[in-house]
Amino acid sequence: MARSLRIEYEGAFYHVIQRGLERKKIFSSDKDKDKLFSYLNLSYLSYKAIFHAYVLMDNHYHLIIETPKANLSKIMHYLNTSYATYFNSKYKRVGPLYQGRFKAILVQRDEYLHYLSCYVHLNPLRAGIVKSPDEYQYSSYNFFTSKKEPPQWLCVGSMLSMFDKNTLKAKRLYRQFVLDNIGREKDVINDNIKKGFILGNDDFFRSVKDRLIDVEEDHEMPLLKQIKRPAELSLRQIKNIVGNHLNNDKRLGRAVSVYLSRKYTQKTLNEIAVFYGNIKYSGISQIWRRMENRRSEDKDLRKVLANIELEIIKMSNVKT
Repeated sequence: MARSLRIEYEGAFYHVIQRGLERKKIFSSDKDKDKLFSYLNLSYLSYKAIFHAYVLMDNHYHLIIETPKANLSKIMHYLNTSYATYFNSKYKRVGPLYQGRFKAILVQRDEYLHYLSCYVHLNPLRAGIVKSPDEYQYSSYNFFTSKKEPPQWLCVGSMLSMFDKNTLKAKRLYRQFVLDNIGREKDVINDNIKKGFILGNDDFFRSVKDRLIDVEEDHEMPLLKQIKRPAELSLRQIKNIVGNHLNNDKRLGRAVSVYLSRKYTQKTLNEIAVFYGNIKYSGISQIWRRMENRRSEDKDLRKVLANIELEIIKMSNVKT
């Protein structure tokens, strides 16, 4: 039987679902769920995965993932293999832990991401575990609605910016949005799923179809499709492009250069740190997170970044 269709491209958003074999538990304790969090953090550091929402149930989990590097399969292979190895070793079991491969739905960000997060965060209510989403510990919901500080691998600013540029107001509006949709959180999703693996409007669906190219057929995955990616610019080229836009603000220009180098190159955190100098390995992640938060709150910065990224993409498309 052919495996599920995989569509991968830079900047794609996915709703990922992984279930346990025969719907059995894949988490037997809170420590197990905390262990998966450690692998999410390593996925963020090693594969540049950006997680926008999650919920961990006993026998399955949901993630909303953004892939700046078009590498969803690599991320999920690392995540699931690492956790399964841990789980099997801890509980002295053998054999597969999961019910087949993960399910991934490609998501149109601006139109449906907030609806999808609502669906994810209300999962414990649908299961009858809690009466309010803020009662469930292993969901990202409280990071969107309270002062609770999110882990470095979880990005809440992007989602909240859809509601208001003021973070506190955005959190209040997001909370009300989720509560207002209790009992009908599936409606928008079910009405806009295309072919079972794309969540978006008709224009988004057509744009994905238009950009698809066939690749050499794989005997294990004959349905595999990929979207052609542009060539990668060097760290020096990205730094120069940013400098042309932000030459009057060296400090901001440096932060933006680091941020976009992580987003648009395959360089490791250490390689980026060495190139820019006077910065630690862990500092790259800190700069990334600060820029993501600042981007969500600063309208003027969003415009500047949009112009810089457009130039990076255009130059990447020219290079072959």
